[in-house]
Amino acid sequence: MQGIKNLTHGPINRQLFNLAMPIMATSFIQMAYSLTDMAWVGRIGSEAVAAIGSVSLLAWMSGSISLLNKVGSEVSVGQSIGAQNQDDARQFASHNITLALIISLCLGSLLFIFARPIISIYELEAPISAAAVKYLRIISTGLPFVFLSAAFTGIYNAAGRSKVPFYISSAGLVLNMLLDPLLIFGLKLGTNGAAYATWISEATVLLIFIYQLRVRDVLLGRFPFFTALKKKYAHRIFKLGFPVAALNTLFAFVNMFLCRTASEQGGHIADDVHYRRTD
Repeated sequence: MQGIKNLTHGPINRQLFNLAMPIMATSFIQMAYSLTDMAWVGRIGSEAVAAIGSVSLLAWMSGSISLLNKVGSEVSVGQSIGAQNQDDARQFASHNITLALIISLCLGSLLFIFARPIISIYELEAPISAAAVKYLRIISTGLPFVFLSAAFTGIYNAAGRSKVPFYISSAGLVLNMLLDPLLIFGLKLGTNGAAYATWISEATVLLIFIYQLRVRDVLLGRFPFFTALKKKYAHRIFKLGFPVAALNTLFAFVNMFLCRTASEQGGHIADDVHYRRTD
């Protein structure tokens, strides 16, 4: 199959190591986005950190939901490749991308429309709550970038090409590091600047993925990104990806309510709960 790395050739331990290490590093890069924002926003003040910390938990929840498509891509496409069934591999790849777009648009719309009542769960002070609502609305419009990139990552991992998502995600992180100080302090956008930096970086990552798939790699014979959904493929993707997505989303919900409990004690304790994500 075109663009596929055959992991059965060569020493198995080395092949597995070369596949797994970039996947682990890519996961760290996703976490580093929030850490970068927090590091720069921390220079503004504790209220700004609390605002971003509260939204970061929602971003964590969204990222957990995107695992449905990432894991769905990795397993369904990977099994089809292993069975030498390129038609199914192409169908699963297209279905994962289509589902990623649908889910991200629905979730992003909900977070944008109901940003204020969602942030009110934390019972933050009025200035912090207002900043968090603005930050959440900007971030929510970028969820399609996150979900589609996760689906593309899963497809590359399934093809044994895990280094490609690592390099692309690294480029996005570097761009985010450069844009944060420029937008936060240079253009004096404050917490909104951090949100815009993340938005631009995530959009850039998605564009690089599209270019890589369509122009450079032509993975799986230039399969269509979007397709009419068929029950056979959609059901299989949900069956594979839902347990992982549900477990990680549950952790995010638990931390959301821990954050609310902390904020009830006064001050800006809520932003400390954010760091549970990095433990």
